[in-house]
Amino acid sequence: MKLHVTSFLLVTLFYYNICLVGSSGLHEVFTWTRITFVDPDSQFYRPRHAAISNKNRFTYSGGDAVVFPDDVPVSSTSTMPSLDINAEDSNLEYIYENNVPMGANRWKNKLFITIPRRRLGVPSTLNYVPIDKPERHNVPLIPYPDLKTNAVKAPADQEHIVSAYRVAIDACDRLWVADSGVVETLGNQTQLGQQKIVIIDLNTDKIIKTYRFKDSDLTHATVLTMSVVDVTADNCDDAYAYFPDLAGFGLVVYSLKQDDSWRVKHNYFYLEPQAGEFRIGGIPFQWNDGIFSAALTDVLEDGSRDVIFHAMAGTHLYSVSTKILKDKELATRSYHHDDFKVLGDRGRGSQTSASDLHKSSGVLFLAMVNQNAVGCWNTNKPFDPKNFDIVQRNDTTMIYPADLKISGDDIIVLTNTMPVFLYSFLDYDEVNFRVWMNEVKVAVKGTNCDN
Repeated sequence: MKLHVTSFLLVTLFYYNICLVGSSGLHEVFTWTRITFVDPDSQFYRPRHAAISNKNRFTYSGGDAVVFPDDVPVSSTSTMPSLDINAEDSNLEYIYENNVPMGANRWKNKLFITIPRRRLGVPSTLNYVPIDKPERHNVPLIPYPDLKTNAVKAPADQEHIVSAYRVAIDACDRLWVADSGVVETLGNQTQLGQQKIVIIDLNTDKIIKTYRFKDSDLTHATVLTMSVVDVTADNCDDAYAYFPDLAGFGLVVYSLKQDDSWRVKHNYFYLEPQAGEFRIGGIPFQWNDGIFSAALTDVLEDGSRDVIFHAMAGTHLYSVSTKILKDKELATRSYHHDDFKVLGDRGRGSQTSASDLHKSSGVLFLAMVNQNAVGCWNTNKPFDPKNFDIVQRNDTTMIYPADLKISGDDIIVLTNTMPVFLYSFLDYDEVNFRVWMNEVKVAVKGTNCDN
């Protein structure tokens, strides 16, 4: 696949191109008014009205609260006293208002859902729901690989994941987590551990690698919420992972084979000041997030790939070859010459959180937060208005697409109404969180991205 670059500014590209004829778009596959949890192996809590079979498995039959063994429900923040992160039972605390899903990804019959600990009261940060079950609404999340691994606090010899925003799944059936190690509270952050990579073998549900980032990889402002893994199924040991640092304005590269990491710096990783204005869910605000997401092309003739990336507070797309990123000496040099390319300006209102590329078709999907929409560009065609389009937009049901993944030939999008959560109040009697899916070829049918 070859990326075509032009200097044409797409000033009105996404902002006005919102009405499609013949587009199939995306379908809601899971919805939640609020998030609850269930763990078949836990002695600590279970959903109200859950029945326990002779095989000690839970059968969910409704209810919306996590309860402890004495069946006393844990109430919401309106009646629950302030929580103490140092309390002995902090691993079990649950406040449903503070559980906002941020990431979604799929492996076989598991749909992984991450809930970063942006507030206290999140029992488990890495979870899944079974896709092959008929339940689709308010399905409780199952901690993955277990509740113990998701403990806020753990003994020094116990591996655990403090806070995960999104996860990557590679061609070798491995799940990659960037753990921030931080529990956030209003006006405060508690660093409970080093920022690290956790790799889990999905076939065994076991942690097979933990790598703690070096001080030289990070800044005082570093936030690693997204990752993309560069590997082929026939060479699993030689994997590279790329972690955008949205607040530190950099890119961290990790080599599994070398067991080493390094930080890449470039001006294209910064925010674009004119693109920091957002209005989502009727709420105006400013964000200054830099490089937020990166997507990999298919393998090129020389064996490399291109990485397409962008800032959240930005409207341009950029690219760089993995030949540069994989070479520590080249990646960390102070001047990059023409290593980095400007692909073009997507235009007003096109600020994007997550993006991913369907490699076989060359279609890049963009989670456009300022438009409550999913957009697309066929990268086999020039960077031109006629080759961009909107896959789906809805100002009521698609408020804030927080994550977007390509899984096989399917697109997965999670919307979570997060700005309303941050700056106002969610109505927990209404659907707030959704996961959308469809086949890529069906989703883009009738759009300018259709091959």
